[in-house]
Amino acid sequence: MVSWSRIEVEPLSRYCQEYFERYSEYPSVRDLFYRFIDELWPNKKSVYKGLSRWLRDQRLSGKIDWRIIRDGAGREYDVGDWIYLTPREHVKTWLDIFTQISGRYNLPRWLNQPKKVVVVCEKEADYPIVQSVLKDLNVDTFYERGYAGWRPLFETAERIKEEDKLPVIIALGDFDPSGEDIFRFLGDAFEKLGLKGLVLEKAMVTKAQIEEFKLPHRPEDEGEIKKLRDDPRFRKWPWGLYRVETAALRAKAPDYFDNALREAVTKHFSQEIYERVRTAEEGLRGRINEFLRDQEDLLGELRENVRGDERLE
Repeated sequence: MVSWSRIEVEPLSRYCQEYFERYSEYPSVRDLFYRFIDELWPNKKSVYKGLSRWLRDQRLSGKIDWRIIRDGAGREYDVGDWIYLTPREHVKTWLDIFTQISGRYNLPRWLNQPKKVVVVCEKEADYPIVQSVLKDLNVDTFYERGYAGWRPLFETAERIKEEDKLPVIIALGDFDPSGEDIFRFLGDAFEKLGLKGLVLEKAMVTKAQIEEFKLPHRPEDEGEIKKLRDDPRFRKWPWGLYRVETAALRAKAPDYFDNALREAVTKHFSQEIYERVRTAEEGLRGRINEFLRDQEDLLGELRENVRGDERLE
C-alpha cells in the first residue's frame, strides 16, 4: 500500500517543470506514474488510480498547480479574439513585418531530399511530445489512434505520392499485440493505397529497449488480466500478458527517447543536399535585402504617412 499522506508534492512538481522545459508540454498522469515507479510507489493499477485521485485532491487544495499536469483528449480551451488594435497599429505592425521579410524567407528543409519521411504515433497522448522533439526537423507527423480509419492514411499516401519520393514511415507504438499489429496494418494499408517502395520502421517501443532500460510493464488488475487472457491476440503473443507503453520509455529514459526519435528521422536526411539548399537560401535572402534597400525612400515616406494620416485614428 502507498501512504499517500506521506507523498511530497515537491518532487512531482519539479518533474512537471523539467518535463515542460524539455517538451514545451506538461506530463500526463501516466507520465508521472511511470517516472516514479519503484521510487515512490509500486507498479500496480490500484496505485495508478490512487495517484489520479491524490493529484486531483492536491490540485483542488492548491498544493499542485492545475496547469502543470496535462489532461487527456477533449479537455482543451482555445482563447478567442479579444485584442483590439487601432487601424494605425495594425498597418504599422504589418509594415514592420514587411521590412523584415528577408529573414523570414526559408526554403523547405527537405527540398531536393530523395525521401519523404512521415512519423506516425499509435497514441494521441504521444503526439504533442513527438511534435516538440521534432519541431526543428520539419518532418510530417500524424497519429493514428489505433485503427482510427482509412481517410488519414489515404490523405497521407496521396501527399507522399505527389512529391514522388521514397516513402519512409517511422512508427511509435506500445510493445503489445495491438502496437505490433498496427505496425503491420500500416504497411499493408499504405501498400493497398499505392505507395511504392515503402520503408516502414518502428522506432519504439522494442524488446531491446525494454531490456536495456528495464522498463516497467503496464499495470494490470485481476479484471484486466482476465480480459487479456480471453483476447485472441494475446494467444499468439510470445511475451504473455507483458505490455509496455511508450510513456514508460519516455519517463525512464527521456534523453534516449528524444535522441532515438530524432535519429530515426535524420538518418534518412542528406546533410550534403541540405547544405546546398542553405547556400541557395542565403543567396535569395540577399536578393530580397538588395531590393528593400532600393525602396528605402519609398518605405520612409510610407512610415510618415502611417504616423500622420487621420484615417488611421
